[in-house]
Amino acid sequence: MTFPITTQSCCFTHLADWTATINAAWKRRWGPTTNPGFCFRGADNSSFDLNPSLLRQPYPTDLAALAICENNLWTEFRLRSRPLLGRQVRDAWEALLIMQQHGFPTRLLDWTRSLAVAAHFAVRDLDSSADGAIWMMAGIHLMELRGSRGAWRTAIGDPALDPMALRENADDLDAFCRQLPVPLSPDHLVPRIAAQRSVYTLHSFERDALERLAESDLKQHGDACFLHKITIPVSCKGAFRHELPVVAGVSEETLFPDLDGFARDFAAEWKTISAESSEDRPHPQHLFEHPPVRHRFPAPSRTRRSASDRNGPEREET
Repeated sequence: MTFPITTQSCCFTHLADWTATINAAWKRRWGPTTNPGFCFRGADNSSFDLNPSLLRQPYPTDLAALAICENNLWTEFRLRSRPLLGRQVRDAWEALLIMQQHGFPTRLLDWTRSLAVAAHFAVRDLDSSADGAIWMMAGIHLMELRGSRGAWRTAIGDPALDPMALRENADDLDAFCRQLPVPLSPDHLVPRIAAQRSVYTLHSFERDALERLAESDLKQHGDACFLHKITIPVSCKGAFRHELPVVAGVSEETLFPDLDGFARDFAAEWKTISAESSEDRPHPQHLFEHPPVRHRFPAPSRTRRSASDRNGPEREET
């Protein structure tokens, strides 16, 4: 058996069935009443790795240079974000969470506790010609590796996270890089964190850490490995996009509850309509549940006056 353990799914129901199969293996490993800490990650390209954005190109591969880069980023964010946020961030942890939500490079990797949310991100890109993927992880294993039993995640304020804080210098990088990824539930600082049921893994500067841990775990536990991958063929992405709003109530607008999410959702619907029209396919029914609204204004009433009543009140013609 080779890593990653990969299966394939072409509809949300089939995806849920695969999830149940993996969960059954986890129950045999951790017991029927233990919460393994379901974490899901959707990627619209199945070839993407599990490195957070700061550990990808074009950011430095040299550890000391990477530490300086992270420190510069944190300093610039602290200095320049106040007029944009309307307040000063409380500390580096809050800054880290806000930066992640707005696309800054960080050591946080996005996950969600919702299978449907992960599926949305796996099929989100309408222009992608690649297969999508959903990663399914048992957070409990990462906590066990850190010596914590019975928990599948931690939160800001845990002293055990102190060695993983934003870097202020390039000291002791070897010890820092020995820190294992940890599942982290964020404070709900913005509505989208709650809407997406967000959870993160917080990483050191060690690249491909999750994949290496999974390779080792696979040798010991086989199909009960803590990390699995489910691919969604590109030919099935359209069906998923139509299915998710109906069966799970998940769309760009629900996951990004602001005007930007609304706008992207509206544009995506019409982009889908246009693509399907050009292929001579029926339009997705859920986009046409209500006919377009036409605002009609009453026509001015026509009136006439009798010769004997020209100077009197008008009366409506019937």
